[in-house]
Parts: sequence; structure tokens; C-alpha cells
Amino acid sequence: MKNNKLKTLLSIIFILIMAVSFSYLVINFINSDNDDYLDTPPEEIVTPDEDKVDVEIDNDNEEEKESIKIAPDVDLALERLNHNNSDIIGRLEIPNLLNVLVVKGMDNEYYLNYSIDKIRDPRGSEFLDYRLQPTSKQINIYGHNTRDKSIDIPFLRLERFLDKNFFDNNQYIVFQYDGGKNIYKILAMKEITDDYEHMNIDVDDENFVSHINRLKSGAMYSRDVEYSADSQIIVLQTCADRDNTYYILIGVKVEANL
Repeated sequence: MKNNKLKTLLSIIFILIMAVSFSYLVINFINSDNDDYLDTPPEEIVTPDEDKVDVEIDNDNEEEKESIKIAPDVDLALERLNHNNSDIIGRLEIPNLLNVLVVKGMDNEYYLNYSIDKIRDPRGSEFLDYRLQPTSKQINIYGHNTRDKSIDIPFLRLERFLDKNFFDNNQYIVFQYDGGKNIYKILAMKEITDDYEHMNIDVDDENFVSHINRLKSGAMYSRDVEYSADSQIIVLQTCADRDNTYYILIGVKVEANL
């Protein structure tokens, strides 16, 4: 009986923690009522095709290794100097879709409304959940979306994964950080309204496979990607078209010849 009461209490505490954590992350659509910020494009890394590098992916289920072209690494220390911002902690790339610097603040609010140069900007920045490190078993990266499709912000382009053909032909996410770089194979594209499983970031190894299964469950599109208790995953989140609804793109780390 005491054990049941303890489990019930722990469940209630967990739900409260999740609710508080997610309340910090109400990423609303930006609008164009005040378009002064449109005078300058959002910060993004542009790499000519000829400067991209080949990376070999080790697909366990395939006899032949797959090769993809990705942008070269950036000097993160230099980027911190250039932007006068020590919060820059990495670079996020979806090949041929987006390539941006990622910041990490003291909370999940500041970079909703500030650029990578710490200038107030409703487009915000792409940022790592403040509870996580770049080397965490699961990393969550958030960014704004917009209903005004003329405003070209990076995470608006995640909506392209709503097209099955695009999902099938774009399979990888790259995350560079100090001392390393991970490549993730995209597992699923999902719309969520009330099941915030991806905000549960402290899952132990014993329950990690079940955690990923729940993330994948109900996805619009998914593919076969091997994962285990030892896996590492990435979750990208942005707003969906309906209020209080979000898109998440989930990837599983794969071995690559970096």
C-alpha cells in the first residue's frame, strides 16, 4: 500500500514538473504586425555546394554504406567572438534545408525573443533546452515557426517534412558541438497536441527504448531505424498550424565516418 502511494505521489510530481517545464516553452507563431525586423535576414550559415564534404554513413541494415554531403564544421570559438555571445554551443544542419548556430540560455524563454547577437527579435533563435548539454543522451532544440510564409525563418522549413516525398528523401540531421559532431537518422515526423513525451529528458537506460517507442507512436511518417537503450536521440520542435499544437522531428544517432 505504501509503495502504491509513493508511486502515485511520484507520478503527480512528475506531471507537475512536466507542466511547469512545458509552460516555459509556449512557442507561438510570430506575426508580421511589426515588420522592422524583416530589414535583415535571420542568422544562417551559407555553404556553397563545392565546399561541402562527403560523409559515409554506416547503415547496419544495408550492405553498402551511404554517403551524404554536409557543410564543413564552423569554428564555434570564433563564432562566439564574432557575435559576442558565449551562449553559442553548436551548429545544427539538415542537409540542403537549414544550417544554423544553436544557443543555450539560462531558461527556455530568452531566445524565443532574441537573436544570436542578443538583439530583441520576434524571430528568436534556435536554442538547446537549458536543462541539457550537447552531449546529453537526448537533446531538444526549439525554434519559431510563422503563419506568414513570406518570413523565412529556419524552423518554418521543418514543415517540408509534412510532405511524404520530402520525408523519404531527406534522412539526416547533423549537430556539431565543441569537441564533437553527431549525425542522426530521422526516425519520425510527428504532430503533438497534449502528449509531451519529448519533454521527458531524464529517462534511464532501462526505459529508453519504451520512451523512443512512445515518441514514434502516432507519427505522420516514420522509417525503420535501429535503436536501443544505448542510443542517443535528437528532437527538433516548432509550432504547428493549429493553436497549442507542435511538430517534432525525431532522429537517432548513427555511426558515421567523420
